[in-house]
Amino acid sequence: MRTCHAIGLLAIVLATPVGAIEPAPRPVYRSPLDVAVSPDGQVLFVSDKTACAVVVLDAAAGKPAAEIAVAGQPCGLALSADGKTLFVAERTAHAVAVIDTAARAVTGRIAVGPWPVDVALTPDGQRLLTCNRGNHTVSVVDLAQRLEIKQIPVVRDPASVAVTPDGARAIVANLLPDGEGTNPALGAVVSLLDLGSLESAATVALPPGSTMVAGACTSPDGRWAYVIHALGRFNLPITQLERGWVHTYALSIIDVATATRPVTLLLDDLTAGAADPWAITCSADGARLWITHSGVHEVSRIEMGRVHDLLAGKIPSELAALRDGTRDNIWTQIGKDLNARARLENDLTALYLAGAISRFSTGGNGPRGLALSPDGSRVFVANYFSGTIGQLDAASGRLERTMPIGPQVEPDAARRGEIYFHDARRCFQSWHGCASCHPDDGRVDGLPWDFMRDGIGNGKDVISLVLSHRTPPHNRRATRPDPRECMRTGVIGSHLVVPEPKDVDDLLAYVESLEPEKNPNAPGMAEAAARGQVLFEGKAGCAACHPAPLFTDMKMHDVGTAGRGDPDGRYDTPGLIEAFRTAPYYHDGRARTLRDALTQHGLGGRHGHAEALTPAELDDLIAYILSL
Repeated sequence: MRTCHAIGLLAIVLATPVGAIEPAPRPVYRSPLDVAVSPDGQVLFVSDKTACAVVVLDAAAGKPAAEIAVAGQPCGLALSADGKTLFVAERTAHAVAVIDTAARAVTGRIAVGPWPVDVALTPDGQRLLTCNRGNHTVSVVDLAQRLEIKQIPVVRDPASVAVTPDGARAIVANLLPDGEGTNPALGAVVSLLDLGSLESAATVALPPGSTMVAGACTSPDGRWAYVIHALGRFNLPITQLERGWVHTYALSIIDVATATRPVTLLLDDLTAGAADPWAITCSADGARLWITHSGVHEVSRIEMGRVHDLLAGKIPSELAALRDGTRDNIWTQIGKDLNARARLENDLTALYLAGAISRFSTGGNGPRGLALSPDGSRVFVANYFSGTIGQLDAASGRLERTMPIGPQVEPDAARRGEIYFHDARRCFQSWHGCASCHPDDGRVDGLPWDFMRDGIGNGKDVISLVLSHRTPPHNRRATRPDPRECMRTGVIGSHLVVPEPKDVDDLLAYVESLEPEKNPNAPGMAEAAARGQVLFEGKAGCAACHPAPLFTDMKMHDVGTAGRGDPDGRYDTPGLIEAFRTAPYYHDGRARTLRDALTQHGLGGRHGHAEALTPAELDDLIAYILSL
């Protein structure tokens, strides 16, 4: 993982002995992640994750006017209503930077939960919310005191938060599903928080296979919340790619008052995936939604006024006249029976048939954050890999210009591999990229997939790629002897294209650049983890198959977890580094938690001796594994 340039240089200085030759620092790439617009529309504020800075962009001149150094991978931004204060989520600093926009300087820092990635202000400007992916909470900050007053638990990896206009509810997008991979209904959920009591009010289930729930916003009247996500068809084999039934991408609508999901609509076209939606925003009048698609370098514009009319059964005669072969089209079916709305989550053409969606180029690679100008006439999009902000005319969707946020250096092999890894256009019909199954810098999507290396109907839980180049052989059945061959055949089998040798080299360089991160909660578990290490290496017998430093013996074992279609029950021993963020566990994801893995599966002495531990000892063992 590429971290902030300033932090990287500090690490080099501290790690280099006196008199030694310093290693060349990694290139400093410009990677705009989020964008906020001043109330007068004259200034753009851009978080640059890899340069560890907030760039101040002169909107009229189209070029940087200043750069403000921040700490810990700047991510989401929130600008006060008067434009005087900018709040920046600093992921690895576990804090929010407070920036005086006139002075263009950091004036303070507020400690919040670990790994904050998104921020949102309440309408009265008195509180700030942060999504803390490090401990699955949302922090509530009292801005008068500049103090965190509570952390509200949510489900898993909160990635985006939006507040209703009345300030009563917060809508939280939980990035990943939290459950057993053997559950065919497994999918991510959305958390609704009560901002009066500062408690969780409800969870709303998204369709089975929902993951990568990256963005959320609300309608101006507060009636609706909108979330965007991948919709993985993990219950089908990968052979269905040419039919559009491996990954699709969706907009789910939530009724805030009833905490229900009336409908999910697909954003893809019949032969063109809308891969990896990242951010969403609503126009001031609620008539339109804008969505970035980081995998296909586009934005979607959704005519939500029209969509809501159609969902209510108001079908124009010219639309009703269109036929689906000999049948009524989906909208005509809905006009006759509102229950037919459930079919929309499987309809790749509904929005296009209704003329309710348009897709436009952002002028760059990897669009992520976006914002509308105050008058709604312009759309600004952060092109992560290009280091630019794309400016589009909101009425026509025409790209007006791209604005660099700083000098962009030529990518090295690892950066080229990262770009390929996130590029769904390298796949047949753009249905997905490598990052669609391995989001969050090569890690997991929480779903099992059936890649048919050992037959059909026995899906395998996605494996993190961190340190995978050091732990051959590869995949659950160890069918690939080295990482390069694993990369090459993985692209062929899942993307239905044959990569060039240089592309495989770049992908491998990217995977080799991924660095494990320490559990941000490890300091609080230190004493328990120390006791757990003794058990891990002794009484529990874990180290026999999971020896340090990679915590895998790189061998096949049958630990008593054979399932349907398994020829012998033998699977490659997974490494345990970053086990705190790779749930669910076992080859098919049957164990939701490590506790489940150690107490409900692989028993009878076939998977260590956790059964011999007391409850307190089991707690210590789990603390140690979670600290790796």
